[in-house]
Amino acid sequence: MDKNNRYSTLSEAVDKLKEKGYTHNFSISSEGLLASENGATFQPTEVELDEFHRFEGISNPSDMSIVYAVSTHSGFRGTVVDAYGADGSELTSAFMNRVKQRQYP
Repeated sequence: MDKNNRYSTLSEAVDKLKEKGYTHNFSISSEGLLASENGATFQPTEVELDEFHRFEGISNPSDMSIVYAVSTHSGFRGTVVDAYGADGSELTSAFMNRVKQRQYP
């Protein structure tokens, strides 16, 4: 089974990923680093993309979002949530394009 796009909503995906151990809420800093709520930051070379899930808004198909499930080399696991498409963050896209991605079946 494909690991990506298997949840109906963004909130369902985030909840299920937390159950799987992705408990940190990450963001991409203005410096282009993965940033944890505890202040830790990581270069793209220190991060692996484990899975991602894209969603369209029910009432507005142009309301799109994506959640990335990532792991750091130091053992932190968490999610990054962003808009998808034209409204997405260029910093987040650039960061995710530079991290190692697991091979999907």
